[in-house]
Amino acid sequence: MEFEHIIEVNDLSNPDMLALSREVLWQGLVYRASYPDHFNPALSCRLEPGTENRFVRCIDVGELQLRDEVTLVPMQEIHTLIDGRTQAMHAESVTSIDEPEPGRLFVRFRYRRDAIAVEGGLNANDYLKEAYRQQDLEAIKTIREMAANKQLSGNSGH
Repeated sequence: MEFEHIIEVNDLSNPDMLALSREVLWQGLVYRASYPDHFNPALSCRLEPGTENRFVRCIDVGELQLRDEVTLVPMQEIHTLIDGRTQAMHAESVTSIDEPEPGRLFVRFRYRRDAIAVEGGLNANDYLKEAYRQQDLEAIKTIREMAANKQLSGNSGH
């Protein structure tokens, strides 16, 4: 299954909306990649030591345990990989910041993963796509709240 969607972060025509800087948005996205359980309480996550732009996160989802390799392209993209050769499933994602004009920020989310086969004609992949979309919208909302509460300073930790 492959899926992509875009969320507008800064609506420059809306003066009432807090505009995020690219640095603050990046810091929020890195925080989400590092601590996904802060954004989704159904997860439990621990980080393994890594380098400045690469780390491994171990995620428990109920009985399922996944090992995600996370690679950062500073201020641009976050790549995650669950290698299906050694784990229960294969999944990849790329989260990137698009800035078509100064200050006008979008986040592009691209997902590729094993399809879910369900008997009875139910299209589980459509439900999964909607779940991704909703979680990403909630994540941007949370990042915006963190920025408004001065929890993000613009200095990226990675």
